[in-house]
Amino acid sequence: MNSDFYTKILEDHKELSSLPQTLAEVLRVTRDDRSSAQDLAEVLMRDPALTAKILRVVNSPFYGMNREITTLTQAVVTLGIRAVSALALSTSIYDITGRWQSTVDRIRFWRHSLEVAIASRLVADAIRYPRPEEAFVSGLLHDLGLLVLEKSFEDKFATVWKQAPSGEELVQLEEDTWGTNHARVGQFLLEQWKIPSSICEAVGQHHKNFPPDLQNPDYRLVQIVALANKISKFTIAKTKQQLPHELDYVDILRENLSLPTERLKPIEEQLLSHTVEQARFLEIDVGSPDEILLEANRMLYNHYNTVENLLRENSRMQKEITQTQFEKAALESLRTITATFNHYINNAAATILGRAQLLELGVKRGDIVDSKNQMPLAVDVIMNGVNTIQLVLEELKNMESFKTTTYHDETYIIDIEERIKKQLEQLKESAASQPVP
Repeated sequence: MNSDFYTKILEDHKELSSLPQTLAEVLRVTRDDRSSAQDLAEVLMRDPALTAKILRVVNSPFYGMNREITTLTQAVVTLGIRAVSALALSTSIYDITGRWQSTVDRIRFWRHSLEVAIASRLVADAIRYPRPEEAFVSGLLHDLGLLVLEKSFEDKFATVWKQAPSGEELVQLEEDTWGTNHARVGQFLLEQWKIPSSICEAVGQHHKNFPPDLQNPDYRLVQIVALANKISKFTIAKTKQQLPHELDYVDILRENLSLPTERLKPIEEQLLSHTVEQARFLEIDVGSPDEILLEANRMLYNHYNTVENLLRENSRMQKEITQTQFEKAALESLRTITATFNHYINNAAATILGRAQLLELGVKRGDIVDSKNQMPLAVDVIMNGVNTIQLVLEELKNMESFKTTTYHDETYIIDIEERIKKQLEQLKESAASQPVP
């Protein structure tokens, strides 16, 4: 990391260097193994608004409690210190960043962030990750660095942000501009706030490309968040290209986490309804029902276009494959025919050559009388003819192993024709030089 870059962020915005006192106390209590449920409840109760929000969330259908939770102590005992502190941290950071000026559409930002948080929690539960609340917080905060970059470098960020929807990779644009990206910036900020290191790492590496068969437990949380980010449907930018390699990467992450496809699909199906429902209890503005419906329709239309384009591409490829198969079959037949012709013509040429040699030998021995001395010339003509036939046979042999590209190459065919023509001309010249009997 470029230390000067991060130092400038803190110098320009000193309010980023630490969390509010209540949250700092929450984290302190969470890290202390000697802390009790009552200790955490006492810290949270200093903030009545936060207390009310946590109780609403704890009693939401997302947690599926069989009885109403009426006190913070009950909430902490029922869900655990980590889970309640995660809720406090998440909702408070939403409130903190809400006071920052931004050109990024905040509704879209938090709608995407909350969807990734819920997806992270559901994936964590599905693979029995021991601390699902960390997955939720990591997912909710995974893009926090975007807001930090915008707050610190407003003009440059606006330029980068405008380029990203055009199809350019946002992370690469950030690397080209600042030598870092929003994931690592988010990690840096969370480290300043003394957020648990596992969450910091998950935020900082959620855009990292992990190889197949990575079963290292140290990378389970970050791969959970990376997978949740990939399967999220709501986007911050209004346009998002779903590239084929991203679908392949989803499978890599899913397999690395030992999450079968049949368990991931229900998670994806539930995301939209869970996001809307949980946003209401967390009091996170993700848009009105009409806005969400319009966004869902837009995503559905984009997916429809993607499927339609894939069908068209598939049809085109099928036609190309059919044509290729036809050409391959035709070439295989042509090779077979060529080899057959080659065999018979070669035998015939060998027979002619053998007879010509016998005639020549007969004349030399005197067994055949050639009073006009025409036999040698006739034998020469026969020999030239046989040589021409053998040339053609050689070319046919070469063509037995030709490829489609060679077959369609006009220069290759012309070269063959020119070589044969030259041999035929020599044969004619030889025949014309014979005296007329």
